[in-house]
Amino acid sequence: MLRFFLSIKTFLWITGISIGIFLIGSLYIPHNLAIYSGINEMPLMKWIVENNNYLNKLFWIYILIFLMTLMWLNILICSIDAIIKKTALKGLMRVLSPQILHISILLVLLGHGVSAVSGYKEDVSMEINGLYKVKGFTLKLDNIEFLKKPGQSSTNWKVHMRIDNNPYILEVGKPSFYNGVGFFAKSAYQRKMKAVIGLVYDPGAMWEVTGAILFIIGATGIFYIRLKEKVL
Repeated sequence: MLRFFLSIKTFLWITGISIGIFLIGSLYIPHNLAIYSGINEMPLMKWIVENNNYLNKLFWIYILIFLMTLMWLNILICSIDAIIKKTALKGLMRVLSPQILHISILLVLLGHGVSAVSGYKEDVSMEINGLYKVKGFTLKLDNIEFLKKPGQSSTNWKVHMRIDNNPYILEVGKPSFYNGVGFFAKSAYQRKMKAVIGLVYDPGAMWEVTGAILFIIGATGIFYIRLKEKVL
């Protein structure tokens, strides 16, 4: 079993099969938009649970989750094996740089998995002075400012609201964060004086950001090694 995960052929086979499954999924989605239209509006696992009655349309997603798990284990075991067997003080950068790239991919996949399992997205339509209980938060809309600069055709807005009685101002493209949850001013209606506030909890975001930073470090190390080899 260990030899299976240490083989580069395993990674190549998993990658090739995954590309094929993605292709199948891309053909399924346009013909089943009624099912897949909400896939980006909530965490993946919650969406799967809510649409589990359509197993014949979701089978490719289950296969991809299985394949991504295998790939994650393949990369992890290969990286650990390479570090243990090949690490020495001389040539340390040559050994570690590719493994840092591998670890960055692991962290990004882990972050996506954590968000898919425990994250959430929620939209709340709020009226002035209304109190709303959402995901354990008490929300209150105090006021909405509508702003239109000279020469601009579009109107921007500022939402003045309270989250657990703490004042916040939300603007277009400028969310506020409270207890790890992002609050976004998604839309506002001047005639009705209503606003739609989006709540986004993405617990895997830090794993993904860390993975992205490590990817840059690993890629820089590999670039430096290749550049040094050409110079010498």
